[in-house]
Amino acid sequence: MKVVRDLVAAFSMKSEFAARRNKLYRIAYSWCHDPALADDLVQETIYKALKNASRLRDVKTMDSWLYRILYNCWQDYLRVKGRNVEFVEMHDEDQSGQADNYQQSQIVKRVRSSVEKLPLPLREVVTLADFAGFSYAQIAEITEVPIGTVMSRLFRARKSLKEQLLEFGSEDISEFKLRRIK
Repeated sequence: MKVVRDLVAAFSMKSEFAARRNKLYRIAYSWCHDPALADDLVQETIYKALKNASRLRDVKTMDSWLYRILYNCWQDYLRVKGRNVEFVEMHDEDQSGQADNYQQSQIVKRVRSSVEKLPLPLREVVTLADFAGFSYAQIAEITEVPIGTVMSRLFRARKSLKEQLLEFGSEDISEFKLRRIK
């Protein structure tokens, strides 16, 4: 009977991880800017999570647990590869010909470019906060830095993004304002 319970639990965990795969991929991609590497990081994250599912004490903390695993996989990659990883700019080839879609794609392209220019520690914190929606405490737990450091990095990242985006100075985006997402 225990075997059946374990199988049901494993199947349930697998579906929980699969539901979070796209969000994990977006964060991994925002860190490395390489679709293949981001996919590898997510696969490794899910593999390690499935392997160590019994260590998850509370299902409510599954998101921060998964992102901690992803962050560790990313740090392992950087340790092996070295901090001088070369990033290649990616171009979105699926742009529609419509004016609204074009404008939206230009804004997304500018934001992505601005995020890419941030130093890695700032990029990690801002993506976890603004893209993944984690609280300061969760980010501090994931990145293993004090909460004050998370807050200062997030402040500096947002300030830098605001300056970079306002430098574009284009009339098309002047009506858009940066907003804080928590």
